[in-house]
Amino acid sequence: MTKYKLYLFDLDGTLLDSDPMLVETFHYLYKKFKPADYVIDEEKIKTFSGPQIKDTLAKEFPEADQEIVFQEWRRESRKNYPNFTKLFPGAYALLSTLVEKKIPTAIITNKHRFAYDEAMPAFGIDKLNIYSVCADEAGGLKPAPDGIFQCMKHFGITNKKDVLYIGDSVFDYNTSKNAGVDFGLVSWTPRELPKNAEISVKIDTFEEFARTL
Repeated sequence: MTKYKLYLFDLDGTLLDSDPMLVETFHYLYKKFKPADYVIDEEKIKTFSGPQIKDTLAKEFPEADQEIVFQEWRRESRKNYPNFTKLFPGAYALLSTLVEKKIPTAIITNKHRFAYDEAMPAFGIDKLNIYSVCADEAGGLKPAPDGIFQCMKHFGITNKKDVLYIGDSVFDYNTSKNAGVDFGLVSWTPRELPKNAEISVKIDTFEEFARTL
C-alpha cells in the first residue's frame, strides 16, 4: 500500500518536458531584443523553468520594455508549447493509475489558469479531471507553500506526513520544504538542488514509481 495519501506534482520539467519550448522561445527573444552577436546559452535557458517568467525576462532583457517583452514571450510560448513540449515517458499512465485508484492527486503550477487550461488538451491531461492549482489561484507563487496547503484543504488531508510533492527544481524543493511535506525528485532534471537537500523519494522512471502505488 502506498505510503502517501496525497500526491502533488509540478508540471513543467516534471510531468512535461517543456525545455525545448523554452529554448525555442528564448532563441526568438534573444534575436529580437539582443545584439546580433549575442551568444545564446541553451543550458542557461533550461534553468528558467521554475522562476516566475516576468522575473527571468527582467534579468535577461533589463533594457527592454518589460510589457513588450512579456507579450512577445506570451505569444511565442503559446505558439511553441504544443509543438515543442511532450509528456515524459509514463507520466500519463501514472496519473491515470492514481485517478483509477482514487488516490488524491493534484498539479501545482506557476502557470496562470488560462495558460494551463489552454495547454492541457494537447496532452490529454484535461480528460483525467485532476485537481490543479495555478499561479493566479494560490495565495503565493511557488516556492511559497500556499498551493500545497490549498490542495490539502481540498482533499481533507491534515497530516503533512501523508503528502508527497514531486518536482524537478530547487523551487519545487523549497516549496515542499516551506510546506513541511516530503519531496520527490525526478532524476531527469538538469537543474541542481542544494547538496544537503533532503529527498524522500527519487523517481528514475514513472513506470517504476507507479508500481509502488
